[in-house]
Amino acid sequence: MADVSIERRPHDEFVKSMLQEEPMARDFFESNLPSGMLNLVKLDKMQLVPGTFVDKQLRALYTDILYKVEMKDGSEGYLFLLVEHYSTADPTMAFRTLNYVMRVLDRHVKESKNADRNPLPLPYVFPIVYYNGEKAYKGERCLFNLFGEHKERVMQLFNGSLNLVDISAEAGKDLRGQKRASLLSWCMRHSMLREFSSHLAELGQYIDDLRMISAWTEADGDRAQVMLEYMLRSLSTSADRGALIEAVYNTLPSEMGDTMATFAERVFEEGKLEGKVEGKVEGKLEGFEETLEAINLIENGWSNQAISEQTGLSLTAIEKLRRKITH
Repeated sequence: MADVSIERRPHDEFVKSMLQEEPMARDFFESNLPSGMLNLVKLDKMQLVPGTFVDKQLRALYTDILYKVEMKDGSEGYLFLLVEHYSTADPTMAFRTLNYVMRVLDRHVKESKNADRNPLPLPYVFPIVYYNGEKAYKGERCLFNLFGEHKERVMQLFNGSLNLVDISAEAGKDLRGQKRASLLSWCMRHSMLREFSSHLAELGQYIDDLRMISAWTEADGDRAQVMLEYMLRSLSTSADRGALIEAVYNTLPSEMGDTMATFAERVFEEGKLEGKVEGKVEGKLEGFEETLEAINLIENGWSNQAISEQTGLSLTAIEKLRRKITH
């Protein structure tokens, strides 16, 4: 590849020097654009766009030139020219060209947002591959043919609408059909609203349904524990967290083992809580992050004194937490 890079660099500079001149580029596009495209653009309104969209390691093998043009309907468009310096055709050229077109569009979106402009509608980008191999080009020109037996499906994907899973509260979608994924979707939906407590009855129903259709496993319990931690971290105040834990104890199934309620008790039964856990949590939650860190340090073999220095928790609180974890 190093030898090719050295050999092709003069070729690259020659092509750039020629086609970055607007009169030369205009004549090139007039001669090589399809008639349908020629009828859409004003070639007397061309503007060279600096930069490159080709990966650094491939720039010795490809030259790309981008012109911004005005469309006859007044909208913005681009003519993207990719010059291939391979001696033989690249079999993935149709895909590579699409990738560069997407990069042009991506830069348009970013520049528009940085300038506080609306990036929509997206501009039309028309690509041309300029090939000068030793033999006539025999590579696949149709992008969809590169997908083999999935061609028709991919064509539908490109021509159809975005496949969107909308779990927002406004969508009003019943999530229970997602089975285990319903727990994830429920958390995602309500984390934006910070309204976990008032919807826990719904979550409890999801869990009951799940246990009826499949055995509740230890892994499910671990996932529920992670969910509770996520829910708590999504809440901003101790009062909100305390209300959530109280609702957890009052609403969700109590026999879930080392899952939500048990995890809550393990985390919050320590000296930083205002109140204590007795079948439910009363009062406000404080010191959650310190307690969680202390649990991790206990499980990793740290001494009470070292944990106290690391987290700021009292030795009494750490010892109480250690007894709860190890018994």
